[in-house]
Amino acid sequence: MTETESTKQYENTGASNRYVLLVGLVMLIGVLSLAWLGQPPRPKIIGERLPRIDLQPLLYATQVSNESLAGKVTLLHFWGTWCPPCIKEFPEFAELYEKYANNPEVTIISVSCSAGPEYEFDKLQAETSQFLSKFPGEIPTYADSAAMTRQQLTLVMGGSFGVPTTILVDRDGTIAEALIGSLPGDMQKLDKKIASLL
Repeated sequence: MTETESTKQYENTGASNRYVLLVGLVMLIGVLSLAWLGQPPRPKIIGERLPRIDLQPLLYATQVSNESLAGKVTLLHFWGTWCPPCIKEFPEFAELYEKYANNPEVTIISVSCSAGPEYEFDKLQAETSQFLSKFPGEIPTYADSAAMTRQQLTLVMGGSFGVPTTILVDRDGTIAEALIGSLPGDMQKLDKKIASLL
């Protein structure tokens, strides 16, 4: 082999190594991008103050206000009897409620929502009562009759609100977690977050 052939072979090997390195780098960037994209975005509402709530007792509930929640860890769970993901998730929510029902430092608020903007209080109450009869105990449940609480949260969230939506508020009235929609393990995640705030 001549010196020229040896130099060409060395140059080809160097070019091959750079090509393999470049392909590997592109693949690594692709994998990291997919991992990053797979993470749910942090809701815009986290770190914001809980806006004024306007909820009416529907079942087993007493009047509630921002002032009555001061100093407590508060979980607001918006759901509907007409919503399949809400129905699927509700048994886990009921378990979470039972776990903290006697803890004076925690308030868990169930908010039954109608399917549309217009509803009849008595009809919502009857449908909610029928649904809740499947669960042990009495879960205090509220109505957002004028949708004022949902409208206030929509403004803070940046323009959309659906059910189920669960908002966790710390003792100072700051939103610590917001789960929009329903995923397996959501209530366990909230349970850990509640414990960390106590």
